[in-house]
Amino acid sequence: MADTNNAADVRSGTKLSHPAGDLVRRLTKAITVLRVLYALFFLTTRVFVAAFVLFGVGSEPRQLNPEAQAFTDALTKSRIIDPLIAVSYLVGGLALLFRRMAPLGLIVLAPPVVVIVAFHLVLDSLWGVALIVGAVYALLAWDLRNRFRCLWTA
Repeated sequence: MADTNNAADVRSGTKLSHPAGDLVRRLTKAITVLRVLYALFFLTTRVFVAAFVLFGVGSEPRQLNPEAQAFTDALTKSRIIDPLIAVSYLVGGLALLFRRMAPLGLIVLAPPVVVIVAFHLVLDSLWGVALIVGAVYALLAWDLRNRFRCLWTA
């Protein structure tokens, strides 16, 4: 009986719902939501830091231990790293908001993500942050892996 109904649906042009297709659609939506949240994470981080630096709103970011704070202070005193991070977060975050530009966003955010992961694994005890930031980046890069293929082919 089910075969008869399926054949009638196919002849009538009605699209059938398939469990695998539903799963793919749900995963695609979930990855899109994750990509947008990841973009907003970098954009809002940049906004909060810029608000403090430019307008004195909020508090200066403090690290959990003296070694991590010394590293952060050294980068800030160099006066070149913070603007580079700001531009990376802004450009990468904005690019991630749009699927077409997402590969560019991931490329721009790669250096800061590596530093964030290494910083939290080596200098402080926030391993969860390192794992989440790194895992989400890896998931998004894997999802867009076909779009990066042109970087490796002649």
